[in-house]
Amino acid sequence: MEAYSQAQPNELRSQAARSLLLRLFNDLGAMVKQEYQLVKTEVVQKRGLVRQAAFSLGFAAAIGLLAATCLTVAIVAELAIPLGLPLAALIVGVAYAIIAAILGFVFRRMLVSEGLAFSHATGQLPKPLPTTKTLDEQEADLAWTRRRIEETLTALERKSDLGTPLRDAAVGMGALSVAVANIVRAEAKTRS
Repeated sequence: MEAYSQAQPNELRSQAARSLLLRLFNDLGAMVKQEYQLVKTEVVQKRGLVRQAAFSLGFAAAIGLLAATCLTVAIVAELAIPLGLPLAALIVGVAYAIIAAILGFVFRRMLVSEGLAFSHATGQLPKPLPTTKTLDEQEADLAWTRRRIEETLTALERKSDLGTPLRDAAVGMGALSVAVANIVRAEAKTRS
């Protein structure tokens, strides 16, 4: 990225409209890339929080499973005396299945309400980014690019030689559309 200095208004006004339009085009492209990179960074940061929460949830689930096993043995042993061992184990198993289904439904609703549910198509978290910039640095780069665009637009508003580049672009677009139309017509004739 270039140095974070603002161009002087006279410097920009002295440039040709064509070079200002090129600068504007390049800055707009850079801004789109920076916005995309910023969004990806924010998603990856949330991914870290989701991983931490998942680890904590997994650890809590393991300890809970151990506690549930101990309670299950105690409940089955207590119910086995009047009902018999198979029926006691069945009753406790069904009760746990109902509790697990309710907890799973509640947890899923919590994820959806927080916007953390992932699509069924991918079911994956975003991949890590190859960037070394922090979120604040990316936001500063984006703000700098926006200032450059504003400077360029201000300089373009005061240009009088803007007609020629715009006419060249329009003629070029017109020539391109005529060429495409001729190709389509020629291809349609060969099919007939």
